[in-house]
Amino acid sequence: MTATWDGLGLRWTVGAGTEVTVEETGTGASCPPVLVLAGGLCVVTLMPPEDQTAWTGCAAFLRRLRDHADELAALLEARAGGRDGEQG
Repeated sequence: MTATWDGLGLRWTVGAGTEVTVEETGTGASCPPVLVLAGGLCVVTLMPPEDQTAWTGCAAFLRRLRDHADELAALLEARAGGRDGEQG
């Protein structure tokens, strides 16, 4: 995974060694688990809000993220598969 700044902000490019994990940060509600994307020298950590009443909204966001990641994966697979029939 590489990170670069562009006109919109930080852009992460996923590489072959990029990993996604859920990591525990401790025990109890004051130490919620986090989502970690790591690869190369870059680490991105998605943390839930400190306010536990906002955790349901965070869970909804993570489900939307999952759904859109699935959509992107399907588009990439379809386009990669379409290359076989292309002539260059």
